[in-house]
Amino acid sequence: LLVSQWEKKRMSLSTVSKALKTLEEDLIVGRNDIIRLLQPEKLLGKLSKNYSPPKITERIRLKVLGDSGTIRETLLNLSEELDLPLAATGISSVGRYAVMQRGDLLSVYCPRLELLIERLPGSRTNRFPNLELIETEDETVYFDARREGDFRWASPLQAYLELMAGDKRDQEIAEQAKSFILTELKRKRS
Repeated sequence: LLVSQWEKKRMSLSTVSKALKTLEEDLIVGRNDIIRLLQPEKLLGKLSKNYSPPKITERIRLKVLGDSGTIRETLLNLSEELDLPLAATGISSVGRYAVMQRGDLLSVYCPRLELLIERLPGSRTNRFPNLELIETEDETVYFDARREGDFRWASPLQAYLELMAGDKRDQEIAEQAKSFILTELKRKRS
């Protein structure tokens, strides 16, 4: 699911070419017939250094009826029914890529909150919410979101970047997400 259906302008080929040229000059990638990643750790460092959090237009906290599995399933069904991109934030997804205890609050990115709010069985509250909806049209938060069972979780890269932008504890956990990413890259090269 891509946000581009919401009439966002696509990235131009010249922009991609310029980025690849810079990465090639920095010896992060090599280009012959194919583009090869040469220094994944250096790339992760540059991505982290240049990371900008998504532009958030609205944030709503809700107490939604049902257990966490039911809530995720409801959100996934609404996402598919409404053809609406939806993915857990990197922080909510971190348990898939690192060992980290999180509370019961599931935070989810979505480009059009009003479409979800009217269909969710629950009420707005800041007292013991179990769901946080974050409105953003930033396509990067939906990129490589991974469906696992009854939900779409942020990519390991998104989790890593969000953690690196956090406090010292989050940055320590980001190292686990980084190891997950590097291990996954090695496995795919084999």
